[in-house]
Amino acid sequence: MGADQDAAFEAVLAYDAAFVPRFGHRFGEHLIGVLQLPARANVLDLVCRTGYPSVPVLDLARDGRVIALDPDPRYLELARARAGVELGRRIFFKQGEPTELRFGDEVFSNVIGNLIDRVTSDRQRVFAEVHRVLQSGGQFVCTLPLRGSYLEVVDFFREVALHFDLARVTERVEQYVATLPTAEMLEQELLGKGFSEVNVEQWSFSMEYASSRDLFDDPVIHAAARAEWRWCAEGSTDPEGVLAHVRHAIDTYFQGRRFKLSMAGGCAAGLKR
Repeated sequence: MGADQDAAFEAVLAYDAAFVPRFGHRFGEHLIGVLQLPARANVLDLVCRTGYPSVPVLDLARDGRVIALDPDPRYLELARARAGVELGRRIFFKQGEPTELRFGDEVFSNVIGNLIDRVTSDRQRVFAEVHRVLQSGGQFVCTLPLRGSYLEVVDFFREVALHFDLARVTERVEQYVATLPTAEMLEQELLGKGFSEVNVEQWSFSMEYASSRDLFDDPVIHAAARAEWRWCAEGSTDPEGVLAHVRHAIDTYFQGRRFKLSMAGGCAAGLKR
C-alpha cells in the first residue's frame, strides 16, 4: 500500500476501534431499542460503515435479511469480514449513497440509518428516498446529533471569528449549526415527507477531554466533527491559524482543567403512511 492508502486504512481501523464503541453505540442502542421488525424482515441500512448496527440487527431479524450500504468501500471491507458466514446469504454489503437508492419502490419492511449525518447533510433527499423504498406501514429509524451538540467548540469558533473580524468564518459556523436539527425540526421534516406516528427521542451526554490537543487528536472527533470544524475555519485565508486560535482559547479558558464537550443525541422513528 502507498502512504495515502495506509493512512486511509488506519483511519478505518481507528473508526472501528474508537468511534463505534464510544460514539456509534450511544446512538445505535437507541435505534435498536425502537426498531420493530416484522416476520421475514427485509431491512436496509443506509450507513453501515464497518458493520454496526447492520450485524446486530441481522441477529434480531432471525428469519429476515439486511442490505447494508456505505459510500466508502474502505469501510465495507471490514464490514464484510465482520458478517461471517451470513455474508451473501442473509446480509449483503453494497456501495451506495443514501440520497440515491438504487432499489424499486416499496421493497423494504424497515430502513435504518445510524448517524446519517456522517454521510450526508441532505436529509430531505434521504427521507424522500426512504419513503419511496419502504413498504406501506414500514418503519424508518435514524439517529444523528441534534442542535446543541459540540456547543463549547462552536462558541469558541464564534469568539475567535468575532475577535479577528472573520465574517466568512462566522457565516460558516452558523451554516454548520443549522445542519444540526432540533427534535422539533426533525419531526416536521419526517411528517412533511409522508411519515406518520413520528417520534423523536432526545438525550444528552458529554465527552471529557484534558486539553485541546486531547480533543483534536481524538479519533472520535476526527470521525464525528473534525471535517466540519475545518470547513468552518476555511472561511478564513488562514484556516490553520483559526484552528490554532480556537485551540488556544480552549486551553486558556479551562487552564489545564478537564472539560466536557456537550452532545445532544436524537433518534427519530416513523411509519410510511
